Amino acid sequence: MKTNHHPARPNKTLLSPSSHHALSWFGIFGVLLLILSVFPILSAQAATSSSSLPACQPFVQVNDNAFGLGGGADGTYSSEEGFEVLVFNGQLYLGMEADNSLGARIWRTKAGVTVPASQADWEEVAANSQGYPFGVSNITQNDHIDSLAEFNGYIYASTANGGSSTYGTRVFRSPTGNPNSWEDALINIGAGFGSAQNTNFKDMQVFNGWLCGGTQNWLYGAQVWCTQDGLNWTQKNISGFGTIEYNNKTVEVWSGYVFQEALYFGVQNLGATRSSNYDDLGKLYRTRNLNGTPQWEEVFVSLPGYLNRVDILGELNGYLYVASRGSNGGIIIYRSPNGNPGTWQTVSLEGISGNTANNAVIVDGAVTYEGGLYVAIGNTSGFQLWRTSGVDQGNGRVDWEQVGGSGLTDTKNTLSELVTFNGYLYAWTTNYSRGQQVLRSNCAAGAVLPSPTATNTAQSSPTPTATPQSSSTPTATVQPSPTPTATIQPSSTPTTTAQPSQTPTATALPSSTTTATAQLSQTPPASPTAVPSQTPTPSPTSAPNQTPTATPTAETPPFCPQGDQNCQSSNPNGSGYSVFIPVLIKP
Repeated sequence: MKTNHHPARPNKTLLSPSSHHALSWFGIFGVLLLILSVFPILSAQAATSSSSLPACQPFVQVNDNAFGLGGGADGTYSSEEGFEVLVFNGQLYLGMEADNSLGARIWRTKAGVTVPASQADWEEVAANSQGYPFGVSNITQNDHIDSLAEFNGYIYASTANGGSSTYGTRVFRSPTGNPNSWEDALINIGAGFGSAQNTNFKDMQVFNGWLCGGTQNWLYGAQVWCTQDGLNWTQKNISGFGTIEYNNKTVEVWSGYVFQEALYFGVQNLGATRSSNYDDLGKLYRTRNLNGTPQWEEVFVSLPGYLNRVDILGELNGYLYVASRGSNGGIIIYRSPNGNPGTWQTVSLEGISGNTANNAVIVDGAVTYEGGLYVAIGNTSGFQLWRTSGVDQGNGRVDWEQVGGSGLTDTKNTLSELVTFNGYLYAWTTNYSRGQQVLRSNCAAGAVLPSPTATNTAQSSPTPTATPQSSSTPTATVQPSPTPTATIQPSSTPTTTAQPSQTPTATALPSSTTTATAQLSQTPPASPTAVPSQTPTPSPTSAPNQTPTATPTAETPPFCPQGDQNCQSSNPNGSGYSVFIPVLIKP
């Protein structure tokens, strides 16, 4: 006997027409509620996805807060940050901004310590017996470590000027990294590579037998300086990455990287309106050789955004990854298989997960480790550690997974740099409440890693914690300010810059484009610096001298480009155009 699989139809006499109508609307309303309840879940799943990467052990802190230096003269950690990481001769080095009364510091693991476990495993190597960074009494000139690099058997360390001072950056080197072994690597050209306006020197890279880095220079534009022997330096770009003459809208190099036989630098451009912080552009330049005055090709331009810039994150599975801010202030990550214009793919939502409070990446804020790219994203509620295996999810984005909670061990850890050392992953954090922290984790799948080393009992050179003052400090153009210097964006952005919430596509210029770039600062510019009364003399049709040989006695701003009304400010020289120089609290 066949069974009737059709359900019995209701007796129409049981329900009135009005009841049928009400039930129909109720059904439609229920379906809508179901869709609305599921949509956020689907959206969240689209933003992030679990990766195939091995799980990470919980992070543990392996130093005392701020390495035990305390809050210094002001008793706080409001302007103290972690800067730069490097492994040299089997030891882990961490660059530091200590209190303004102490200046730049470098901490390293003691000899024989393979897995640091406590403060006893670290020693400070930059300060002399008087507490001066590299023996230089002008602490403001050496406010913090700006870059660390290894080149031809030496470790190199650059320092940045504090606040808005203009003493010129310094570069030191040592064959061992030991205390009192550092020498002046700029002895033949002078501080700032001959210009006090070069106030820092970031992210040194080794490329084709050269050691190169980039400066901040608000007067003439960012400069790339390189050396082959460690003591004699040559400028390898036209200031500001200009094509014929300097371009003072490209003010700072923020990151560098070598990828597929080309040298890249990520910079900040001041955008269409020089006086506004909200339309800055991040740009990426590259060159394939350093012969003569190299040709630099602009290969990527970000969306306009608050103090925007390009931070180069690193390479994973043949792709180069970079980050910049989106229109709503959150970090967006892009990648390219070859770095060419037009090949950059947007591989994250703004803020990685759609959270635009995730709005900063700092130099050395990413590292490739155990098959994944790990990125520390700045957030005032605690930085977030994200990682990807680089697998395309079919929607243009790659898989992203958060590791640990906000700040990992402390929600006051708002920024971080990342480094690997003997198979472990380390986070070197900035914490404005309790001082910088070193955090360690193991994310290696099934690997047998070294155990924490027994505390090395060898005594390191004492690190003075006094607050020495210089007896003969060179005259600065502007005095430093103790204002905090985090790169994290304010929570309220003018609505004029708000854009639709969908993830925008990166802007990539044709290969023939050579628009100048400018770089972004970690702190909003304050008031303009007073313009000197003496005018520069470079010809408008020729490039400036690429290798200055002496520090100018009175460096003066160049004229703004013809017709650039946004570059206008007061003009003591009687010219129709003069430069507007924002005062930076922190490079």
